[in-house]
Amino acid sequence: MALLARTTTRLLAGVAALALAAALAPSVASASSSPTPRVAPTCAQGGRCNVGDVGPGGGKIIYVNREIRISNINSAAENYLTITTSAPHNLVAGDRIYIAGAVPANLNVASGLINEIFSPTEFQLQTQLDLRAYTYLSGGVIPAASGGWKYLQAAPQGWYEGFGGIDDPFVTVPKYSNLGSNLLDWRVGAGDANTKLLKRQTQNTGQDDPFDLLSTLDSEWYLPSEMEIWAMYKAFAQTSTSAAAQGLSASIYLASSAGEYDSDLGHLWYVANFGLNQIDNPSVQLGVAFGFDGGYVRPIRKLWLHTAQTNVAVAKTLGIGKKVQISSVTQEGSPVSIQVLNGSMCTVAPPAKKNRKTFFTVTGGKKPGTCSLRITAPEITAPATSRFLALNQSKTITVK
Repeated sequence: MALLARTTTRLLAGVAALALAAALAPSVASASSSPTPRVAPTCAQGGRCNVGDVGPGGGKIIYVNREIRISNINSAAENYLTITTSAPHNLVAGDRIYIAGAVPANLNVASGLINEIFSPTEFQLQTQLDLRAYTYLSGGVIPAASGGWKYLQAAPQGWYEGFGGIDDPFVTVPKYSNLGSNLLDWRVGAGDANTKLLKRQTQNTGQDDPFDLLSTLDSEWYLPSEMEIWAMYKAFAQTSTSAAAQGLSASIYLASSAGEYDSDLGHLWYVANFGLNQIDNPSVQLGVAFGFDGGYVRPIRKLWLHTAQTNVAVAKTLGIGKKVQISSVTQEGSPVSIQVLNGSMCTVAPPAKKNRKTFFTVTGGKKPGTCSLRITAPEITAPATSRFLALNQSKTITVK
């Protein structure tokens, strides 16, 4: 009995010593390195962009293309509408907008200038018509520009090497022999179509061609419309000490818009006169003029930035022993890889070749469970104004 007691005492002492040593020793889990978190890509890398961000190629984002929904229109004041939006509108005084989809249709506005901002969701719009006879019922949006693009990017300061890499070039506007009135759109998103139209026109002899400057970049850059120039100026004045600090001259900038055109006088494009905005403040409207012989040029382009996160379709359920296919490439053409995670009730057979017409084959297991997959694809970039990020997603299929 005494021997048993001494043995038990030594055993308990040993256990206590081991426990103390374990308590004093560093934890293996705490000493191990944690997984490296995924870092969201920057705008320049193809991620989400905000106004003022640096985009691919070094130019700054000047506009985010989105629809603004309207929740109320008050037409009680003559020649003014008080607009309430369902989310912050991010507009400023001097913006020129239009309204579509409102009921009654008389409250839809083809062109109006924002006169005053009351709050992040309310502003006053000046119109050309007296709309007091109409009471808002429903609907209405400030539409996103068409085409599916997400952002506008202005060329960086010093884009034109012929002027020492600092100042924007000044060019004389060519006269055109045949250009009708109201062919050139003022709205955001219209500059590229305007530029293509102007490039097709026959110029009078002896006039400089501002489009020759665009070849310094590439074919996707164009002369901005009136409101695209305004967006550029607002963005640079908001995100820098001044627009001048971004290389913008306090003078006339050439727009691709025109409300009228006289084939004898020519030179009647709208231009934004930064010199009329004396305090360099984006909340003060720029002077808009026409009839000048030329202007400075700062081109812009559209960006279709997006990730490839949703470009591989995967079934949510799979029958026992049944098969389902997963594309072997993303919609952008990047080759897909699939890893089956441990414990999955499925198998994956790779395609013989990786092209747009081949697929991985996923087969459900012999009993119910889950099939967990990691689907990846390398980063590709094409074309220059579109960046498609690497695909990296986890998908779970229920096998039943």
